Amino acid sequence: MKYLIKGELFDPIIFGKEEDCWAPESEDETCGDCGCHVGEQHLEYCDIERCPRCGLQFISCDCGVKYCVDEKDMKLLPLLIKQQVKDNIQLEKDIKEALEKHRKRQHDEDSEM
Repeated sequence: MKYLIKGELFDPIIFGKEEDCWAPESEDETCGDCGCHVGEQHLEYCDIERCPRCGLQFISCDCGVKYCVDEKDMKLLPLLIKQQVKDNIQLEKDIKEALEKHRKRQHDEDSEM
């Protein structure tokens, strides 16, 4: 399994290969969030998993929409990349809209004071 991120394939960072404070101190340690063992891939939505593209927290980094791609999906890779571009454009629009609503709400609250 690989991750498709910004149109490129990346191998996931396996627990124990992190280069930050979440790296285990011993081979017996398990992930503090998902419970995987050293040498295993983190489970989906694990807070500790790192993004193989940017190195930040996988579930909250700015790398956009990420797809899990198996060997059987490789023949669909061009279609997946096109769809990922569309999904990332929509995500950016959604984020911009949410920020504008938040700023307007903040402005309205500030004006009431």
